[in-house]
Amino acid sequence: MWMSNILILVDRNNVDHNQLRDLADAVTDTGASVVEINDDRHLIEATAPSHLVPLITAMEGVSYVRTVFNYHCPTPTADAAA
Repeated sequence: MWMSNILILVDRNNVDHNQLRDLADAVTDTGASVVEINDDRHLIEATAPSHLVPLITAMEGVSYVRTVFNYHCPTPTADAAA
């Protein structure tokens, strides 16, 4: 399974008023693993199956998603298999 390490920039003034923690929970619900939440920069770092990156990009409140790197994981992790 291909995995991506991604940085998610959150729009502070999004239409749905989603908070950083709410979006981190939503990212986790997709099957991704949140690595770090940076409140000062409104940034979430996560590891997700690569096919989920477009879904995360389309979430309300997400301003930008940057894929830092991709890698192949021959055995899916417990988080990615969920």
